[in-house]
Amino acid sequence: MSQQNPNFPIPENLEGFWVWDKMHGPRPMTPYTQDLYVDDIGEGFTRGMIELQSPVGIRQISLNCYVYLGIVPVPLENQTFDERVARHEQAVQETLPQLGSLWADQWLPSMIPGLEAAKTRDYGSLDDSALVQTMGTMREEFIDRYTIHGKINFVTMSASLYADFYNEVFSPDESTEPYETLQGFPTRSLDAGHGLWELSRQIKDNPTLNTVFNESETHAIVAKLEQISDGQEWLTGFRSYLEEFGWRTDDFEFAAPQWREDPTIPLNTLQGFIQLGDESDPQAKFNQAVTQRDELLAAARDRLSGDPEALGKFNGLYDMARHYLTLTEDHNYYIDQVGNGIMRLPALEIGRRLFERGAIEIVDDVFMLYVDEHEAALGGQDFKSTIAERKAELAKWSQVIPVPTIGQPPEPSGAPMEAALEKMFGAPPEPSQDPNIIQGIG
Repeated sequence: MSQQNPNFPIPENLEGFWVWDKMHGPRPMTPYTQDLYVDDIGEGFTRGMIELQSPVGIRQISLNCYVYLGIVPVPLENQTFDERVARHEQAVQETLPQLGSLWADQWLPSMIPGLEAAKTRDYGSLDDSALVQTMGTMREEFIDRYTIHGKINFVTMSASLYADFYNEVFSPDESTEPYETLQGFPTRSLDAGHGLWELSRQIKDNPTLNTVFNESETHAIVAKLEQISDGQEWLTGFRSYLEEFGWRTDDFEFAAPQWREDPTIPLNTLQGFIQLGDESDPQAKFNQAVTQRDELLAAARDRLSGDPEALGKFNGLYDMARHYLTLTEDHNYYIDQVGNGIMRLPALEIGRRLFERGAIEIVDDVFMLYVDEHEAALGGQDFKSTIAERKAELAKWSQVIPVPTIGQPPEPSGAPMEAALEKMFGAPPEPSQDPNIIQGIG
């Protein structure tokens, strides 16, 4: 075992290479989140990878309330490893050019009905049995979405292959230049930014609203706005914005309130936005990105105009890679934000019922239960002592820095996705020795 920490015990029989979730942590996770994040997301990712004949999948575990992730072999179905790698490469070659259309024409349309139904469902009208059953159905849909996510991840390869070719052929001063040719496409993240900017302009142009935002603590803004007519009108638009883009939290902790429940973060952002002039309009920044992209592409194609074979390869790689940012940002909106956010709704309804029946101390205690404990809790089983113990465990481990890795990294599998992931996300960063510097992946 690597980097042992006596305050962070590791089972002796644990094998493999695990890394705490460097993208979102490290932080301990509640039991409800462990079920969805550790089990269901890992299962979905691996399903998607196996559909593309990957020789490896994702395995996640919770150790001392922290999440560790590993790249692990999957059953090869009577194939040798080399045969499986060859099939995987063939499947990836066939799929990468289609990822953009698969997302737009099949995968996204297949998710929308379930997402909309979950957002508008009257959970309070369901009896206990139907509520538990609904949670089970939503959990299956959750895994299905992450199966799509597992396949979308391969767009990282498209960008990687294109960037490698670009840098090899053109040798730009900055190795990030090829990624500048992949920007300037509409995404839901851009829509969210534009919407927040428009709300900030409404504040800036209204002296009354401007005063409230400039002279108030963030947590007090909504209450003050509700006392004035201009504020009430503005809040109508703000709440509409949150209903569309507020299905997000600071992290992947399902127990954490979303923006639509606690709008402190977007309100704080708006307090900053109103200090900015119109030159900071995200639309202007977007237009600049489009111009830069088009200029770089035109220059690249001009340089290759005398080599039809190289130009054809460039265009083919670019046609695959140009979906990179759109798929990265839009899957995040529909799967990681809205798709995760709706999983709070049935859990909160279960929590409200348990609270009303005196079974838990506060509604949010429901997140201290695993999913398969919900039915027993609704049936009258007392979990108060269990919840108290789990809260104490979370508090204990939140004060302990987890070891970043367990075991030794496996030898490279030969799966092409591994190289792309390492390029995009890097190896676990070394802890910073300077308290003023945070080491991480940008």
